[in-house]
Amino acid sequence: MVSLITNAAAQTALQQLRAVDRAGETVRAEISTGLKVRQAGDNPAFFLVSQQVRGDIAVQSGLAENLTMLEGAIKAAEAGLREINRLTLQFADLIPVAQTGIAVAEMEVLFEDLLDQVRDTVEAAEFQGTNLLTQVGSTSSIIGLNRTDGGFKAQTLTMQGGDFLRDSFFDGLVELDGEFVVRANNYSSIHSAVGRADGLVNEWEELPDGRLIWRDDGVGGGGGADSPSNRTDLYRRAVDAENFAPRIDFRLRVTTPGTYYVNVRGEGQGGAADSIHVGFDGNVLTGTGGVKLPTNSEGWGTNDTLSGARVAINIPTAGIYTLNIWGREDGSIIEGVQFIKDDASIPSSATALPPPTPISGSDIPYYTDPAKGEERRGRAGVVELLSLLNPTALQLVPEGAFEILDAVRARVNNYQSVIGSYAGTISRQRSYLGNVTDLMEQGVAALIEADLAEASSRLQAVQVQEQLATQSLTQANQRPSVLLSLFR
Repeated sequence: MVSLITNAAAQTALQQLRAVDRAGETVRAEISTGLKVRQAGDNPAFFLVSQQVRGDIAVQSGLAENLTMLEGAIKAAEAGLREINRLTLQFADLIPVAQTGIAVAEMEVLFEDLLDQVRDTVEAAEFQGTNLLTQVGSTSSIIGLNRTDGGFKAQTLTMQGGDFLRDSFFDGLVELDGEFVVRANNYSSIHSAVGRADGLVNEWEELPDGRLIWRDDGVGGGGGADSPSNRTDLYRRAVDAENFAPRIDFRLRVTTPGTYYVNVRGEGQGGAADSIHVGFDGNVLTGTGGVKLPTNSEGWGTNDTLSGARVAINIPTAGIYTLNIWGREDGSIIEGVQFIKDDASIPSSATALPPPTPISGSDIPYYTDPAKGEERRGRAGVVELLSLLNPTALQLVPEGAFEILDAVRARVNNYQSVIGSYAGTISRQRSYLGNVTDLMEQGVAALIEADLAEASSRLQAVQVQEQLATQSLTQANQRPSVLLSLFR
């Protein structure tokens, strides 16, 4: 049937042409963009998966950048450790010379310069705000993420800081109800003095039981205006004690301001050898009479004998302070010191020295000299240990110098190994992240990218189909003209 109103053949040809045009648009878009899934409508499932994977790729890229930051911090620490090792060897050269006592003043200048170089090196080993050599404790960084059950499970790298600037004298000091207790031989520093008129040195000496004694030398005259003519050196006035008497220092970190009282436990060896001076931050607090110790029996010292009052210090603000003990009479023996807040009473004679304030997390007395034990050296910081190698200190405790130096080198070498393990972990993780990212990108490509060779073949076919559809439509449109010939 031939109809003027409805041309079925033309309609069919037009539908075919439209379908071919749509196919042509699709294949041309694939060729121009390289993608076969450009939006959710192209393939909802593939589009959803590809978007998730693309997000994961972005996360992996961020993790790779974080690895770069960690790697920079590690390289800075490695450079610092190499320099510290080099400087430590120079300290080794100082020890034998310093122990001879020759040119001590000149050696002190060289020592201070070396110590400053070590401290500067530690502080300079920083990258973008991270300094592993000064870091206290550990920090964790995310170096990987795994998708699990709709969420993520983080892979972390925990890096322990070297804490090279730690001063173990203040590391975790426990202030128990405003009280500090320190044994005499656990001083933070000790100072000799040239006090006698004949130039002999006044020194505190350690007894086998750990107590300290200002040894009676049996010679009269102590140097200073108030020195008596008897056999015992004596420094009555504050100025004489500060200038001529041997001194013991105990550093304290006070966290609770207030009034603190000083109780000293010790022993005198007679009426002319039983007193000491007490001071704070280098200034003598006691009067000319000092603090009297029990004679020939160990116990707690009495009040300041001049004023009759307790030795008290008002501390208005929290901070680090130094408690001082000077020898007043040659022959006095000191067992320990109690520094206590708001308690003006003197312990009874039968009361023993309380347990010493410990280093946090241990039973080691707080001020124990690092030269006196491996465990104590293990808790000290690197710069703190090196500071013990000053020429003046080596005159007092020469036997521990090489043990201290070995502890420093062991600490540095061990931390180099630790840093090396972190560097290895980051290198392996960087390689892993690269491989995972490559696989993810390949997976996304398989889902959404077009096969251009296939698309090229499809384009050729579409172009042929377009030509055929166009010719078919042309022919179908010509069929109604046949009717005109019937009416001629």
